[in-house]
Amino acid sequence: MAVKIIMPQGGQDITEGYVVRWFKKEGEPIRRGDVICEVETEKAVFEVESPSDGVLLKIVAAAGTKVPIFAVIGVIGEAGEPLDLDQLLSEPAAAEKPLDVSAIRSRLPGAGGEAGDRPKITGRARKLASEKGVDLSGVTGSGPQGRITEKDVLIHVEKRKLPVPALRGQAKPLSRMRQTIARRMVQSKQTIPHFYVTVSADVTTALALRDRVNREQGEAVSITDLIVKASALALRENPAVNCRLLEDTIVYLEDVNVGIAVNLDDGVMVPMVARADRLALIDIARRSRELAACARQGKLTITEPACFTVSNLGMLGVEAFTAIINPPETGILAVGGVQKRPVVQDDTEIRIRDMLTMTLSVDHRAVDGALAATFISRIKHHLENPETLTA
Repeated sequence: MAVKIIMPQGGQDITEGYVVRWFKKEGEPIRRGDVICEVETEKAVFEVESPSDGVLLKIVAAAGTKVPIFAVIGVIGEAGEPLDLDQLLSEPAAAEKPLDVSAIRSRLPGAGGEAGDRPKITGRARKLASEKGVDLSGVTGSGPQGRITEKDVLIHVEKRKLPVPALRGQAKPLSRMRQTIARRMVQSKQTIPHFYVTVSADVTTALALRDRVNREQGEAVSITDLIVKASALALRENPAVNCRLLEDTIVYLEDVNVGIAVNLDDGVMVPMVARADRLALIDIARRSRELAACARQGKLTITEPACFTVSNLGMLGVEAFTAIINPPETGILAVGGVQKRPVVQDDTEIRIRDMLTMTLSVDHRAVDGALAATFISRIKHHLENPETLTA
């Protein structure tokens, strides 16, 4: 039976990818798990493994071909098996079938390819852009919800006429990953009313627990793992924060999926720890290490959108910062480094404690200030009472 090889998504907000090269030729035998080709998306370069044993019956997308995500790029089957390619290509993969928004739970689609992520533009502006040869991806909209107006197109046209001053240095075009990051961050700041709440947590006891777990069980639990678990528990306790905003609808999610921002050479990816509230702390540590390694090696084939993201820059010497929400999520937690500070305890004693500063960014359209304060206070509670993280 013929088995389709599809172009992997390779990250949220991805709509297409390139076939870089094939490692197998048509008619060549293949075993399940063999790396058969290499593809590239805006996020990274990925190796595609064979989903079954057989032979490579057909290379549908040759090296250098650009195809949509989930499109068929090759076919595997038995040697000599007849192949009706037209019929095979006409059958949509499960991932290509349209989603019923009313049935959305935790598997919400990413922004890639959806109307919500395409540039919003007025009819007159679109006509003017076509006449002037303007690439709308480079135009910043000033209308409601970032909509591009005729005035925005005219301003862009005038900017193109201005002389460009000579620059000293090396010019480097943005990679596809950086283009995606730039577009999504501009979209976030233009369309999402950010609201910020900052707290400091005493993590002295939590760090001691982490050290004990690592020593007794030979694990490598990190401070980020503690924060992911604390955030997951807080999301379960405050389900109104565990949501997504789709146009004029708030979708409350059943699963608590927490993303972890991972720094790459050319950008950032946010792999997701699924149902983190149900995982043991050690399992979160193992899963986060696996996801980070796959992201850095370009081996994340599909990245589901998270409901909430944790971004920790403490290991880089950062004391505190504010993060930009990754749409369509409604919140992100920015974590600074652990610092020893004098703290007044019991109104009488001053002690040196390990303190951690966290800033929560939330979408004020979906989450109000009191709810945001309650939510981050619960994260702080779990970090200051770490026995809840191992229960």
